[in-house]
Amino acid sequence: MAEEKTPILFRYRVLWHILFWIVCYLTYTLIYGGYWGNYYKEEAWLNLLLFPVRIFVVYSMIYYLIPKFLLKRKYFLFFVTVLFHALFLGFGIWYTLYFFGSIEGYTNYKEYPLIYPHKIFNSMLSNYTLPLSAAFVKLFKWWYLDQQYKKELEKEKLGAELKFLKAQIHPHFLFNTLNNLYALTLKRSKTSSDIVLRLSELLDYMLYQSNETEVQLDKELEIIKGYVELEKIRYNDRLDLHFRIEGDSSQKKIAPLILLPFVENSFKHGASKDPAKPKIKILIQIEDTCLKMDVVNNIPDSKKKENYYSEGLGLKNVRRRLELIYPDRHELTLRKQESEFLVQLIIQWTNNY
Repeated sequence: MAEEKTPILFRYRVLWHILFWIVCYLTYTLIYGGYWGNYYKEEAWLNLLLFPVRIFVVYSMIYYLIPKFLLKRKYFLFFVTVLFHALFLGFGIWYTLYFFGSIEGYTNYKEYPLIYPHKIFNSMLSNYTLPLSAAFVKLFKWWYLDQQYKKELEKEKLGAELKFLKAQIHPHFLFNTLNNLYALTLKRSKTSSDIVLRLSELLDYMLYQSNETEVQLDKELEIIKGYVELEKIRYNDRLDLHFRIEGDSSQKKIAPLILLPFVENSFKHGASKDPAKPKIKILIQIEDTCLKMDVVNNIPDSKKKENYYSEGLGLKNVRRRLELIYPDRHELTLRKQESEFLVQLIIQWTNNY
């Protein structure tokens, strides 16, 4: 699977190397053959003859000099070895031509001196673009693959963090709901069996149905409704609850368990702390471009002078999940007013919806 994601330029390495040398051979033959006139026959032979030297210099550059010095940040040593490398190429080209390059009826290289600095220097300049070009391609490949590797690591890291945060939701929610159930059993409430049933439905969703990156919004809203029903059973007529959902949710998807912590928090910090008449308002609006959610709970009189709000595990988790899943597509506002605590959440839909 990893290979399929790699661009075609970095796949089929052997075929690309073969193609590289074919292009090099044709380029040198056509350029120098055309430059000297009707010398295509000589250039075709000479470029074939020079292949071993050029191949050695190219592969020693990309598989030895660059990994040994450049990638280890030994820049001075790399510079020095490149100078000797270039000189080796110049000598190699010239002596190959001198000893093996003479063809009857064409250039006789042995007419020149064995030590001929001008020819050695020209051979170095005209041929060292080849290992430099190969080095550029190799460095670009290493850089690109390194960037891809870092992206994959970051993706895996974020995925692991999301799984960890999501895993924490289950025991946190279960703990709070079991507390509710415990309170009702102490009162020998007849609704305990209903709570057990609804709790089993919620846990089934959390453990088995919410493992996808996104779920149908309809299903997520059903879970919220189920949780609200659980709380209504617990508080009976003592709770002043206004819960409303507006808009069409049938064609929308959302990250699982991203809304529930805000609803749960309103009951935990609002209703459970108010022995009198707790008030909670929950409004969810589904629009074409976004989802809006407002959750308001009253602040009990006994808590108004205290530092009522501090982010617990549930809200910290959901805030971090929003940052990871909807980094540029959400707005979250948590605000304490005189007698109310307000949560406002906006999630922008993707272009897929």
